[in-house]
Amino acid sequence: MKNWADKIKKNLAFRRQSDLTDECVIDLDAIAEQLAIKVKAEAAADNDLPPQNARTPDSTEREIQAYFNSKMATINRLVNEGLCFRNTSITDTNLQDERALISNHTEHSKLAVKSLMAREFRALKQLKTELADIEQEFHAFQSNNRLQRTAHYPDSQLLYFAIILLFWLLESAGNGYFFAEGSELGLLGGIGQAVIIAALNISIAFFLMGWIFRYKNHISLWKKCLAYISLMIYLPCALGFNLLVAHYREYFAIQPENAGNLAVQRFIDAPLHLVEFNSWILFFMGALFAVFAFIDGYKRDDAYPGYGKLHRRLHIAHENYDEHRDDVVMQIEAVRQDFLRKLEEMKQAVLLKHTRLVHLVEDKQVFVAEYEHAMANFHAAANALIYRYRDINRRQRKHAAPAYFEQDWQPNNAFKVRGAQDDIAKVEEQKQLFQDFPHYCQQRANEIEKLYVLFFQQLQAIDPDFKLDKTDARPVLNNA
Repeated sequence: MKNWADKIKKNLAFRRQSDLTDECVIDLDAIAEQLAIKVKAEAAADNDLPPQNARTPDSTEREIQAYFNSKMATINRLVNEGLCFRNTSITDTNLQDERALISNHTEHSKLAVKSLMAREFRALKQLKTELADIEQEFHAFQSNNRLQRTAHYPDSQLLYFAIILLFWLLESAGNGYFFAEGSELGLLGGIGQAVIIAALNISIAFFLMGWIFRYKNHISLWKKCLAYISLMIYLPCALGFNLLVAHYREYFAIQPENAGNLAVQRFIDAPLHLVEFNSWILFFMGALFAVFAFIDGYKRDDAYPGYGKLHRRLHIAHENYDEHRDDVVMQIEAVRQDFLRKLEEMKQAVLLKHTRLVHLVEDKQVFVAEYEHAMANFHAAANALIYRYRDINRRQRKHAAPAYFEQDWQPNNAFKVRGAQDDIAKVEEQKQLFQDFPHYCQQRANEIEKLYVLFFQQLQAIDPDFKLDKTDARPVLNNA
């Protein structure tokens, strides 16, 4: 008799658990007790059954066979379900999909770069043309006015406007204090009139005379003369205006309803005849603020008229062009870096996918081997129990046992397994794709790098002075 128990021990070890493992557990003693093998064997032997001339198994052996046929049918169903799932997973793990994704991503990135180049280069050319026109105008201005220096003006005119605003507030407060005596509303009413007077006194000095007097530096002689003549006209007018305000303040304190006419009349008759000391203070304060406003207005821009304004236009045009150019470079670089980042992610995904494919195929091979071992073990276990039944029966019976007691049981059912192919061709195909993948990725990256280099070539055609940073350019040019 074959030692079926040794066969079971030899084939029972597997590398890992699967959904078959629990169904493949065999406990011969528990099954023998469940099927009452010993009791049924002794009972049959007492009646000398099965007969010596019997050719087919008795009911007990058929019960054992049915039990193991059911177990084998169960794991056959499980293996077919498991193989269906595993084959689907293996089929879905196709590196060709990643190649298609990378190809689509490459075309999308190339389209984004080309679209940016077409759209932004038009805007850059327009800005460059405007910049060239202003530069030509600036150089012509320098040539026509014999200017070889750069323009000198404050970085921001905000400080000068803040100063003139402070002068206006101080003069308004001072005038308001002096006018408060004749106002029915007191200090508040005095400030209301003082604001208008201070605005006239300071704004003319700051905006008008500060601008006109710069023409003393002009190359044209008649404009120089005009600047000095304007100053000669302005000074007595400014002094006269502040004297008139001082006369108005004196009459405003005693006859506010007719203060204007009286002030003008006395100003014509005796311009320096101011009775009160506060009036002289008002006059000198207004004259002093007018001088300060004049100096502040003169210094708020370049000394040569028009030169500072033109230089600012040129500077703004340069800034607009440089800002737009740098923004375009950043957009192109962002597309490139995004492509390279996604390409690297896809490389990692392919590595993981290939590793998963290998593991899936190995798992499938182990799964099939586990099934084959389980079927062999169930066959061996069935025969082991059958021979245990026969041995007990043989020892207890009076006559010789039937001849078929020396024959092994062979299951009649043909258990078919679907999809148990070894997938060697699939693995080899995917392995070749995996090995070719770095070269394929480099080809796609080179397509983007060539567009990147073409972008800078076209940019330098528009702006010859632009230079790509060497640390950035070296890897780009090497890859392209």
